Amino acid sequence: MELLIEGGLWQPHWQGALQAWQAQGHRWQLLQSRRTGRGTEAAPPALSPWAACPPDGILFASDLLAAWLDGDAAPVMAADLSHQILISASSALLTLAKESGLLTLGPVGADLMLGPDDDLAEVLQRLLARRLSIPLLRESAGSEALVLRPLRPEDEAEILHYCADAVIARYTLHIPHPYPPEAARDWLALSGRKAALGLGRAWALSLPCGPEPAPLLGVISLHWNGELAWWVGVPWQGRGLATRAASLVKSFAFEQLHLPALTARHMPDNLASGRVMAKTGMHHCGTRAGTDEQEGELSHWRLDNRPVLPEEMGDELAMLLAREEVAVAIVHDEAGSAGPCLALALFVTEPLPAWVAGLDAAGRRGMALRCHPLAWLAAPGPLSWTHRQGYLLKDRGALGLDYLLGLRDPRRAEG
Repeated sequence: MELLIEGGLWQPHWQGALQAWQAQGHRWQLLQSRRTGRGTEAAPPALSPWAACPPDGILFASDLLAAWLDGDAAPVMAADLSHQILISASSALLTLAKESGLLTLGPVGADLMLGPDDDLAEVLQRLLARRLSIPLLRESAGSEALVLRPLRPEDEAEILHYCADAVIARYTLHIPHPYPPEAARDWLALSGRKAALGLGRAWALSLPCGPEPAPLLGVISLHWNGELAWWVGVPWQGRGLATRAASLVKSFAFEQLHLPALTARHMPDNLASGRVMAKTGMHHCGTRAGTDEQEGELSHWRLDNRPVLPEEMGDELAMLLAREEVAVAIVHDEAGSAGPCLALALFVTEPLPAWVAGLDAAGRRGMALRCHPLAWLAAPGPLSWTHRQGYLLKDRGALGLDYLLGLRDPRRAEG
C-alpha cells in the first residue's frame, strides 16, 4: 500500500503512524506543488517536519493530474490503483483520484474524513477494514467447469473487445455504445476501488483448460446490497454461462455472506436476462421507472434468503405470519443467558393490535418473540444491531429488505 500525502496537510502527530506504516513494508510519498517543492528541496532535510520519517519519494501534483487526465502508465501509478491512498484537501485531486480508482482521505469530499486532529492510524485502519476479498468460485470438477476468478489488469483487452459490440450495449444498463477505448481500463480501476471500499465484488467468467488463468468471457458482479449484474461476450452467449455464474454467486451470497436477498434488474425487452433470473430462483416484482441514466422502465426481480427452521416451529410461526397486522418478520440470533438463541422480530401496524400483549416475550419452543411498531423500520431502535444478520420471513413490499440493507450499508458508519 502507498500513501500520497499533500504536504500542506502534514500533522506532526502523524509521525508515529507513518513510521509504523513504513515498518510494515508500506510506502508514503510527499505530494507537493512545484513551487513548494523547490523550497522543500532547498531546505536541509533535518529541518523538514517529516525528518523523523522521511517519505519514500516526492511527487508533484501537476504530474499526478497529467497522469490521471492522460491515462498514462506513469511511474507514479501503482499496478493496482486501489492500493494507493491520496490524502488531500484539493477537490480536483480527490475527484480525479476517485475516477482513477484510488482511495481518498481528507477534511472534506473524500471517502473517509481525516481532519487535522484525527488519529491517522485509526482512520487508515477503518478505511482498510472495508476492503473485500474476492474468492475464486468454481463449479464441480468437469471438462468445462465454469470458474469465476478475480479481475486482472490483463482483462482490459477482452473487456474492450466484447463491450465494443453494439449487442452488449443494447441489453445492458451501464455499457455505452460506441465504447470508448479507455472505458475498460477505467472500469477495472473502479471495480478495484469498489471492492476496496466494501461496495461490491466483480468476477471474470472463465473456462480454464490448464494451470494458466483463462481469458475473460464475461463479467458478473455482486453489489453490497445483493444486486446482481452481468454480461457475457456475444460469442459465448446461449451456452448457459450467465445462469451458471449467477448460481455460483447466489450460493456465495447466501451461504458465506448471509445476505437477506438477491435482486436484479433488466430492460423489459431483454428476455434472456429475465430467463436467467427465473432459473436462478428469482421472482418477478414488476417494473419500475429507471434512474436519470436509465430512461424508461426496468423489470425488477428478487429472491429472499430463507433460513431453515426447526419443524416444530412451523404451525405456530405460520399463524403469526398470516396475521394481516404483521407487515415484516425477521428471524435472527439473539444473545441469551444460555448463549445465542433464535428470536423473531415482528413489525406490526399501529396502533398495536390487542393480541400483541398476549405474546410471550420469553418465546415458545426456544424462539424469543419481540414485537415492534412498523415505524421502527424508518427509525431503528436500540435492538436493531441484533437484526443485522437476520433473515426475512415476511415483507411488505421492500420495507423489511430496505431496513436490513440499511443496517449493513458499509457507508453507514461514515455518514
